[in-house]
Amino acid sequence: MNNTNRAWESPRWWFYILLPLVHFASVKLTFFCAVTPENEVVVWLPNAVLLAALMRFRGQRGWLMAILTFCSDTFANMAVFTPAVAVQLSVINLIEVAVTYLLMRRAGASSDLKRVEDLRKFTIAGPLIGTLLASLMAAAVLKTQMATGTPYLTLTRLWWFGDALGMMIYAPLLLALTQTDHEPVRLHKTDALAVLVIVVLAGVIFSTYGGAINGVSMTPTLLLPMVLYIAVRFGTRWTALTVALVSLAVSIMLTSGNRPFGDISVHLEIIHAQEFILTLCIVGIGFSILMDELRVRERGLEARVRQRTHELEDSNSKLATLSQTDGLTGIANRRRFDEVFAAEWSRAGRSGQSLALAMLDVDYFKAYNDTYGHQCGDDCLRAIANLLGKNVRRVGDLAARYGGEEFAFIAPMTDSHSALGIAETIRRALEQLNLPHAASPFHVVTASIGVAVIIPGKSDTPQGLLQMADAALYQAKQQGRNQVVLAG
Repeated sequence: MNNTNRAWESPRWWFYILLPLVHFASVKLTFFCAVTPENEVVVWLPNAVLLAALMRFRGQRGWLMAILTFCSDTFANMAVFTPAVAVQLSVINLIEVAVTYLLMRRAGASSDLKRVEDLRKFTIAGPLIGTLLASLMAAAVLKTQMATGTPYLTLTRLWWFGDALGMMIYAPLLLALTQTDHEPVRLHKTDALAVLVIVVLAGVIFSTYGGAINGVSMTPTLLLPMVLYIAVRFGTRWTALTVALVSLAVSIMLTSGNRPFGDISVHLEIIHAQEFILTLCIVGIGFSILMDELRVRERGLEARVRQRTHELEDSNSKLATLSQTDGLTGIANRRRFDEVFAAEWSRAGRSGQSLALAMLDVDYFKAYNDTYGHQCGDDCLRAIANLLGKNVRRVGDLAARYGGEEFAFIAPMTDSHSALGIAETIRRALEQLNLPHAASPFHVVTASIGVAVIIPGKSDTPQGLLQMADAALYQAKQQGRNQVVLAG
């Protein structure tokens, strides 16, 4: 029944060969290790094979699975019952599995039993309702068609408990073994020690006669804390396997006359064994599913926290960008300019390298707005900002809107000659844009640029460099505009 794809595809061809073989082997395994000399069944495993197959493949081609397991069941039962009784009991087994599966589908239970809620629905549908209905019918068949002195209610209880426990042990195990999306177990040193203790303790318990050694109780109940440890550390797959092995070992002890629960009657011994196996399933499989569900929820919560953190960081980054970006032109605003200017001033002072600053003012911009309107004025400013972005693009350089129609750019590690070259390139590129300006003597949009370069000394200040660049800009305007002036 193993399949590497978790999609709900139809079973492969070899599955229909494997299914009746596994079912038949489960019948023989039950007869070998879970049937007492008095022909009382402790656990009945085979029905869980068909149920697990239906759950694994969501009932696809369930009719074919039912036919195959019916034939297997009937053939195996003929070794114990008459043909007529074997056929009737096989039909009852099919009814038991069908009722369980349909009730689970109606209750909306997931087919992989990975949630506590799904395990609860499975327990109600199968071990409680499905097996009880089958036990009522099976007990009637056994009572009417076989010479047995066992009371009807006793037969009902034996069938019910045996089928219920087999379903609780075997179905989760088969489902766990056919799933491929298990999280790998990270072993610690304490795990190896714990497994060693469990193996040694199990060996002592299963080799003990009468449930005690020199008056010290050594019943299988001592294994419950160990199974709980496996459930916490190793997940559902290994827990289901451990529960199945312990349950079968207890059954073998019971059928071989080892009396694992002490010197009591056979019927009471079977009841104790079934009670222990029931507790083992609830504590082991139930707790392992709970732990797996908590791990899944924890991973989901961590993923959501990471997602929310990423979204928050992204939002903060966008807010920081918006707070440092001019809304009209899309380049750095005055706040960003002040931060970078202060940082580059400090760096230039420490390294003893030059720092260039240029102030750019659009010529006759008020007249441009009066002539063409503020919308065209905004478009003009965006065009100049775009031009600055194309020409001031070294790592560490910054172009910013300083205010109104005034722009600035910072160029670290730039001497006077290079700074003048950058400024002149910008001025010429703006002039060559040929943006019409009827109110300007140049008839196109132009700009005046003042450039200042300094190697910061102890007595120099950032404000001093700003004043130098501003004075150079004023000089460019006084000398007729549309030109670059280097501060003396």
